[in-house]
Amino acid sequence: MAKLQKGTFTGQAGGHGGDIKVALTTDGERITDVKIVEQHETPHVGDNAFKWIPERIVHYQSLAVDAVSGASFTSRGIINASKQALQAAGGDLVDWSQPVPKPSVAAKDQTADVAIAGGGLTGLTMAAFAIKNGLKPLIVEKNDQVGGSFRYAAGAFATVGSKKVADNQIDDLINWVKELNAHGAKKEMDYDFLRYLEEHTGETFDELVDIAGSQPQIAQEAPYKFAVFGGGAFIVNALEKYIKDHGGLILPDTVITKINVDESGKHATGFAARNAAGCFTVTAKAVVIATGGESYGHKEDLVKTTPSLEKVHVFNEANPGNTGDGYGLLKEAGASFYEGNIYKNAFLDFGWPLRISYANVPDYSKAIVVNDQAKRFTNEAPFFALNLTTALYYEGSPRYYVIYDAAKMDQTFRKKLDAQKEDPKVVVHAGSVKEMAEKLDLDPAALEQTVAGYNEACAKGEDEFGKDAAHLESLDGADGYYGLYTMPGSWGTIGGVKINRDMLVEQTDGSFFDNLYALGEMSTNELFSDFYIAGFSLANYSTEARLVAERLAAN
Repeated sequence: MAKLQKGTFTGQAGGHGGDIKVALTTDGERITDVKIVEQHETPHVGDNAFKWIPERIVHYQSLAVDAVSGASFTSRGIINASKQALQAAGGDLVDWSQPVPKPSVAAKDQTADVAIAGGGLTGLTMAAFAIKNGLKPLIVEKNDQVGGSFRYAAGAFATVGSKKVADNQIDDLINWVKELNAHGAKKEMDYDFLRYLEEHTGETFDELVDIAGSQPQIAQEAPYKFAVFGGGAFIVNALEKYIKDHGGLILPDTVITKINVDESGKHATGFAARNAAGCFTVTAKAVVIATGGESYGHKEDLVKTTPSLEKVHVFNEANPGNTGDGYGLLKEAGASFYEGNIYKNAFLDFGWPLRISYANVPDYSKAIVVNDQAKRFTNEAPFFALNLTTALYYEGSPRYYVIYDAAKMDQTFRKKLDAQKEDPKVVVHAGSVKEMAEKLDLDPAALEQTVAGYNEACAKGEDEFGKDAAHLESLDGADGYYGLYTMPGSWGTIGGVKINRDMLVEQTDGSFFDNLYALGEMSTNELFSDFYIAGFSLANYSTEARLVAERLAAN
């Protein structure tokens, strides 16, 4: 390789939460060290990227390392900052971009009490509770790190009966969910199943707190309580450590190719798996499929269920591994499915330069949302905030915008917008409604009519879409307007395979496997209507895992 200047050189590049700065050291011939000296990433989410990427750059003397799954923005920030530092050291990137092999996992046959497909929240909690009940678990995870979509989560658990926090009363919680669904739900959910799981969530939460060695607290009081003891990435790391420390086996970068079933057709014997080193078989007393939903790469299937989605730009916040792998495996094994999946609604999403996440969602309850025809079509302050996203799914527009009155919006958020370069796919600022329409390529007359109609509704205190008077604030534009490109967000899918109350998978003939389970997002059709409810997935999925682990141990 070409010579480098000897010394330490810095580089800087954008990550998930801001710029990442690295210090790259050379001895004149080799890269001897890469250190992260400044970063603004979400705590714990990028931990493996910060550890693995510098190690691999030094080990392989190459910047052509792979991004860490689930931390792609952080990974690219580290790699790009390292490239800048290397160039500062006089390096030619071509000379330092040799292909880097991925670390491989041995391909040898394995046995376990519980074989688990998927290392997200559900798979990790299944393994942890299996260990607590004296069972030996094995997790197969197709990505290079565990956690799945749970790594991005706030860690909110809607619980009942915890001894560690003063949480919800079951009747109050169920009645609130019923009231939520009375506000436009298009499908039914099974309240008895929800009650059954929720009544066990407090004990689940308390056991997870003990595993993590953390301190719980109530993070939200209304309209219902949810408890936390750390963000998703923190909990992932704690569960992974607990599993490995107690003899559980996790096989990353490995895919399952088939669920093996015996001659009876009712009993799973394990599954066939494959990784870079080859093919092998996992034999187990019980098989758990916990690979999540199918929000990536399956929009054509979701459009069949919700035709209005065909032109809608949905922003996936789920892990890119949320590709429905488990559905294909279960279909081949003869499982029975609900008619079709729908998107699991998240908050509205904005252009990436704004770096909006669940932790800093701007208030748009007093703004207006318009479609590509510059028309309002829904209540921007609905009964439950996530319902607004569902309204965008059903409206079917190829583009949406949130229009703020500059003087009346959150001024801290306004400063964030002012720091952005104007871009109709991110944010624009205008002194008049007409100028706003022109910058967003909307019909000026239509947008002026929409704003005028909204201001009239504000004056009367009555809105055609049902926005309450407390959120009706006119857009007079005395200090101008901001228009933000917005997308309905998704945290996965609702639907999946049919199961009974023991979480055993139903077969196409209506009978059930005796040891094949589907947990978490693999089967949520009866736990939600077409609205997702924040905090319920973590509580219920982990509770399913605990109940199955206890059942397996008892048998």
